[in-house]
Amino acid sequence: MRNLLILTLIVFTGFSLLQAQNAEPVTLLFAGDVTLSDNVEKAIGTDTSYVFRLWKPGEEADIFMVNLEHPVTRVTERVEKKYNFKMNPAAIGTLKDGRVSLVNCANNHVFDYGLQGIEETIRNLDSAGVKYVGIGKNLRDARAPIILDTKGRRFGFLGYYGGGDFEATAKRAGFAPRYERFILEDVRSLKKKVDFVVVNFHWGTERAPEPDTWQVRLAHRVVDAGADLIVGHHPHILQGIEQYQGKHIAYSLGNFVFGGNTQHTYETGVLKVTVGDSVDVELIPVSVRRWQPSPAVGETKRKVLQLVEDRSQNFTKTQNETGVEE
Repeated sequence: MRNLLILTLIVFTGFSLLQAQNAEPVTLLFAGDVTLSDNVEKAIGTDTSYVFRLWKPGEEADIFMVNLEHPVTRVTERVEKKYNFKMNPAAIGTLKDGRVSLVNCANNHVFDYGLQGIEETIRNLDSAGVKYVGIGKNLRDARAPIILDTKGRRFGFLGYYGGGDFEATAKRAGFAPRYERFILEDVRSLKKKVDFVVVNFHWGTERAPEPDTWQVRLAHRVVDAGADLIVGHHPHILQGIEQYQGKHIAYSLGNFVFGGNTQHTYETGVLKVTVGDSVDVELIPVSVRRWQPSPAVGETKRKVLQLVEDRSQNFTKTQNETGVEE
């Protein structure tokens, strides 16, 4: 395997990281879209131990983050759109069973049940003690980071999605809009407070094997502003992983546990990031069988790695052609 999927490099993130250089390494795991509604709910009912019965990723990491692709609400009045998802608040137990540390809520389904659904999601997650980024009671709260202190290091997390009717405002709840000015301000501010900045983007074209040009440009600007890692989701499939200026951009981690359609068996991946004196990034191939994920093995593992390696090649080619680092 060439050094496209498993990359090791030295990263210096300022005084605080130098202070922590003798601390134990910290392991972070990132998975893509999670919907614990619709077909998952029909299949397993209220069994919150079902999804992570074969594998609890959070037990193998200090921090485990997913994109939560729906509101957590009992509201019945839905927004008029093609697909509407919502998660029963009782299913929060599934997140806890998988040892999920925090979730991104800035996405195109968090507002499926309107403003009331967003407000109820905030209350339900707060009540359950589940940390989240990307939504809030107002724009300031929606843009606010989550900061986690782990093994002597500080990690900061942000999340953004598009823009539109349900974006947060100064006086209204909603999601954090993906406006470049906001993002760069937030990243620069957060960088002064933490050792490692993670930005979540819900973005891109569904089923596209590669990111759009605007995504690459935005990702590079955000890294230039101070982000150490960018994690993407929304296309529902795995895309390539780019190394830019010594940082990593995973443009799409695909579906993880996705009850929004009837497809319950498929392959995907989880991003493993180990932060010590160096930063190691690895893709863990995953097999999902009847909405139960577990690490892939054998030929399945090889195929997933090859797929993402192939989709990462274009970044290397572009960098070579433009004279930017390989």
